[in-house]
Amino acid sequence: MSITEVKGRPGWFDVRVYDRVQVPGERPKPIDRRVKGKTAAEKVERDLRNQRDEGSLIGRNAGLSTYCESYLRSRRAEVSRQTHHGYTITVHRYIDRHAIGVRRIGSIDVTAVSDFYADLLAGVGRDVVLDDGTVVPAAPIATPTVRGVHRVLSMVLKRATVDGLIRINPCTVARPPKETRDDGDEDEAAERGIDPDDARRLIAALSDCEVFYAATVAMGTGLRRSEFLALRWRDVDLKAKELRVNGKLEEVDGIVERAAVKTRRSRRTVPFSAAIVAALKTQKARIAECKLATTKDGLWIDEDWLFPSLAISVSKTGELLPAGRCWTPSAFAQAWRRGMLTANGRLLGEFVAAGGAPENFTPMSAGVHGLRHTYATMLLRAGVRDEVVSRRLGHSSSIVTRNIYSHATAKEAREGVDVTDAILCHE
Repeated sequence: MSITEVKGRPGWFDVRVYDRVQVPGERPKPIDRRVKGKTAAEKVERDLRNQRDEGSLIGRNAGLSTYCESYLRSRRAEVSRQTHHGYTITVHRYIDRHAIGVRRIGSIDVTAVSDFYADLLAGVGRDVVLDDGTVVPAAPIATPTVRGVHRVLSMVLKRATVDGLIRINPCTVARPPKETRDDGDEDEAAERGIDPDDARRLIAALSDCEVFYAATVAMGTGLRRSEFLALRWRDVDLKAKELRVNGKLEEVDGIVERAAVKTRRSRRTVPFSAAIVAALKTQKARIAECKLATTKDGLWIDEDWLFPSLAISVSKTGELLPAGRCWTPSAFAQAWRRGMLTANGRLLGEFVAAGGAPENFTPMSAGVHGLRHTYATMLLRAGVRDEVVSRRLGHSSSIVTRNIYSHATAKEAREGVDVTDAILCHE
């Protein structure tokens, strides 16, 4: 029997219900309760059985953070290393450090999730206590970051519904905060498309910087940083004027690897112009020159990268790192920042030479991803069909392209509005 009277305690009953078998071959784990009164014991037994039929009793009582760890383990083979690392950072930095992390998975409801988002925005509930007792207060989190936390939490709780631990995913009701116009303006300024005239000036100002040829190819093909850094010479056909995107560079905890692109649409062939042909020929000559200068000293490694690192550097362990090796995303980001400082210095000189006062100069703020946006914007304004632009960018559909770049053709909103004037105007 699952209900037995406690010896020596008349009127008290032990209730035992066995949980679902979680792992084939293992014995089911018992769930025990002690209550007063047989009627109450029978009700507890019914409730436990009903809950068991809906999902694991033990899993339902596990904390959210504990369940997140099992979720992360289950996703290792399903997503890229970089994506999995991002999920892990989100869980450890935001969910684990908040009170919601210790709540039972079965008790997570809409109110708990909404309060969690509000606390993140206000910088509440995530203070860190150091070993010496010092409290390090948590800073408020920007709206875009909270929206990122929402995406991860929603995936975790969706899996919990599949596992039968909760009936509905509260994240389908508890919405993340809406983005406002001011949220992340500085970051967006560096990543959105650059005006074509400004892009021309920027590329010219980067002319002898180490990122110049990579920036030129990014501007002329719309490739992402992770994609053009993963290009090899075997992926480029100078005669046909096209390149094949079939991989990307991922960097996690200082480890860099070339991985497959995420989707079928991301694997694509991108045509390019004569200007890109000329830039790539010069890039090939630069590589040959560097190879000639370093090979005799054993400081060149030939890995066929289109944009290898042409610098010889020293690792943290004191090991010499040869030229020709992979140009990592983090190293490229540092080179881009150096290039932007140089470019803005030149643009300032041009501004002053044209009669402008130095204090009135506005430095250009542009990320390399902004060149991709400029490429797409210029194609759309030139009348290239959405579907063609979408394929070249590797978007999942042309709808995604249109949603992102709707601003590019905003001037089309008034096209044709006066065609009926000949009929409607009688003067």
